[in-house]
Amino acid sequence: MVTMTRELKNALREHFIHHKLEISYAIFKPFPFFEGLRDKSFITEKMYMESMEACRNMVPVSKVVHNILTKLEDSFHPALLEMLFSQINLREYPNLNAVLNSFKSVFIPCGRSSTPSSFEAPANAAMRSGHQTLLPLPAPLRHPIPFPSVYK
Repeated sequence: MVTMTRELKNALREHFIHHKLEISYAIFKPFPFFEGLRDKSFITEKMYMESMEACRNMVPVSKVVHNILTKLEDSFHPALLEMLFSQINLREYPNLNAVLNSFKSVFIPCGRSSTPSSFEAPANAAMRSGHQTLLPLPAPLRHPIPFPSVYK
């Protein structure tokens, strides 16, 4: 396990910002990405509806995703990366695997000798001594599992 230090969180945030465009182009359809953001409370129902409306109005999905990710920069939390690189998203958006691999390199400059299997982060800002264990970053899929899609 890796302890989520302020230095590591800042490094992950900066890496997220620098790779926002690649992430945006990897997300080529709204479902299930937008629903995951909404269901995990990263975006509001209003932002979800506005984003879906923009897609219906022929705004490219990558541009809508980029706008959402830009809004999430200020409130960045490593849990966003867990949602972004979930097994469902890696299966639905295979180009995210390359971005996931780039995030693994963030741990070495922060004093980590290997890729973490999970994160630990302070339970809340007021309690720096308490820790909350977050889910592990998923390993990239070697052989994507076929997943039927009704809306292709």
